[in-house]
Amino acid sequence: MIWAIDGLEPEGSSRILYVLYEVLSGQPFGAIQGEGLGEEELVSWLSAYQDPEVPVLATLSDGEATLIAALKACWPQAPHQRCQVHFLNNLAGDVLDYDDELRKAMRQDLGGLPKVPEHKPVESDFPLATSCR
Repeated sequence: MIWAIDGLEPEGSSRILYVLYEVLSGQPFGAIQGEGLGEEELVSWLSAYQDPEVPVLATLSDGEATLIAALKACWPQAPHQRCQVHFLNNLAGDVLDYDDELRKAMRQDLGGLPKVPEHKPVESDFPLATSCR
């Protein structure tokens, strides 16, 4: 079993909905909603899902320190991994910002160059084509 927690913030609400699901099956197991839930509240909630008969191979979450601490407190033997989707989305944001800066700088640097003239091909542009007839 691989446990994952995802925190969702419903539109217009300051309360976060934490959803616990099993990664391999995609099956949600529980949810809790609260404003500023701490490690103790999350551990208390997660303790209902601790079963010594079921091995937990790993835990997964975003980079939120409170979530990581709660998962490690409940399943200390299981390695924790940061969710790759969250990690890549966070990384992509920084890369896209930098790309935008580079694009603007390039436009400024190249903005004064003359346009490339349009060239309409004529038969003399293709000497080999005429000699093969």
